Amino acid sequence: MDRNADFGGFLGQAIDLVTTNSRASLLFIAVVGGFNAFGLMMGLIDGNDSIAGIGFGFSIDASEGITAALYHLATAALSIVASYFLLMVLLASCGRLRDRSTRIWAYIGMSILMVLGAALGMLLLIVPGIILLVRWSAASGFLIGERAGVTESLGQSWEATRGYSWPIFFAFLVLIVGFMVVAGVIGGVAGFIGSDLIIAIASSAAEAAGSVLSLAFGIGVFTLLHDDSQQVSEVFS
Repeated sequence: MDRNADFGGFLGQAIDLVTTNSRASLLFIAVVGGFNAFGLMMGLIDGNDSIAGIGFGFSIDASEGITAALYHLATAALSIVASYFLLMVLLASCGRLRDRSTRIWAYIGMSILMVLGAALGMLLLIVPGIILLVRWSAASGFLIGERAGVTESLGQSWEATRGYSWPIFFAFLVLIVGFMVVAGVIGGVAGFIGSDLIIAIASSAAEAAGSVLSLAFGIGVFTLLHDDSQQVSEVFS
């Protein structure tokens, strides 16, 4: 389905990517969420007050021990690797994966740059961090799908999203709010049941599901804003 690069288009494209690739999305949730749930159940890491999360879910508390810190690092590493392969599946499903050879190290490097840049921006009154997240939202598509360099991917995403910042921001905001409502209901049910096992599984699955939505949204932005018609014409020329 052809979509316009607007609020509805960005939101619909992300949802379509998740539903079309439901098997890969569920596998991501099972692997990443399961690993985190195992750490919670075994007492290796502490749960937090939120059942929903979007991103890699990586944090280190100074009050935690070395075991918890190492487990958080392992969870972050697993999440990044799983994210890379899920991004490949998402891109392949819409015909935007030019080459299946791995670029995982470049993806890891770009992820680190994006996290550092967004974190620095958040320290500067939050707004700059949000701007960077919006303007870099399509970077993974350029890096993996178009095989651009790390800084080149960030630059191409910046240019591609020019003039679309508000639709991207509000579409992602609605996606987050909708997800948090659903996750909150699941968390409420898990809390009512009162089982530590169910709470650990529910919170971990919700956090992993948030990452799936975030990744799919970025690829959705990429597919709607990056024109590959020139590449297609070159193939048939």
